[in-house]
Amino acid sequence: MKLIFAVILYVSFFNIAFGQCPNPLTIKFVGGMTASYTGETNDNCQRNGIGKTVYGDPDYFIDYEEGIWVDDLLEGEGKQIHKNGDIFTGLFKAGKLTHGSYLRKSEKIKLTYEGGFNGVLFQGKGYYISENSFNKTVQDGMFISDKFANGIETITSKTDGVVIVSKYVDGISSIIKRNDINTYNIDDIIGDDDFTEIDLIQKGSNFDNRISYSLEIEVDGVKGEWLLDTGAMSFTIGKTLFNRLENQGVEFIDLKKQVVIKGVGGTANGKRVILNNIKIGSYTVNNVVATVSLDNNYSLLGTGFLLKFSNVIWGMRANKLFLYK
Repeated sequence: MKLIFAVILYVSFFNIAFGQCPNPLTIKFVGGMTASYTGETNDNCQRNGIGKTVYGDPDYFIDYEEGIWVDDLLEGEGKQIHKNGDIFTGLFKAGKLTHGSYLRKSEKIKLTYEGGFNGVLFQGKGYYISENSFNKTVQDGMFISDKFANGIETITSKTDGVVIVSKYVDGISSIIKRNDINTYNIDDIIGDDDFTEIDLIQKGSNFDNRISYSLEIEVDGVKGEWLLDTGAMSFTIGKTLFNRLENQGVEFIDLKKQVVIKGVGGTANGKRVILNNIKIGSYTVNNVVATVSLDNNYSLLGTGFLLKFSNVIWGMRANKLFLYK
């Protein structure tokens, strides 16, 4: 992403005859490259004090450097501008950036970083953001030689709203949270009880081989009935029920993610949404991912909803469902 800044030797040309340093000062480096410095100097015509160096070689990756100089090297607050648009600002020591910020901004991508540096490499604790038209990536933690090593990374998709959170340990990542599936988070469950008891509605019997269980849930005050389907992963809202929720003004987050539902009634097209204020028993549950059926009216409560709780017990003979906070 960035070139490594190398220490380069130079020879300064100055006006010996008049016993003073020209301003601007011309600097010639080994290899023939030249630069122009405007600013304060010492008696040896070295860059010393506040000044700016502009590099004339079009093939050299640095455009200019400015800030506080000590004996020809940036020392203290300074800035380094690269020809590719990279901007490094912060605290320099012996010509190398040790702490500060990085910025690259173009029509396609924006990169920012705040934290520790080793020259132009991210090093130490830092906060990095990469953003384009498709995704936004945030990394907060420890960097080693430009690589994210330890901390939390959050990737947000701008196309479907999916947020994936990963934990990095020694450069190896593992997903710890994502908003397009339901996972347990005690903060999502509002209620004082250790568990809540749900009455199941039994339909049919084992004698006619049509036994099933359903339960009533409120979504932001709108009641609906769901079929308990422990063999299904998703929490599905039928087309008619979802239309009723929309007509009642229930708010939801559309993840803009199309899915195919396989289950009762065959195959159907659907989309993913996030709902809050789902009342079940004595609990109110937030951040619930649901699949909306676009083709049929089956509303199913599967394990995808039950995963929001620390534990679930189904008392089939008692027609009870126990949900534990």
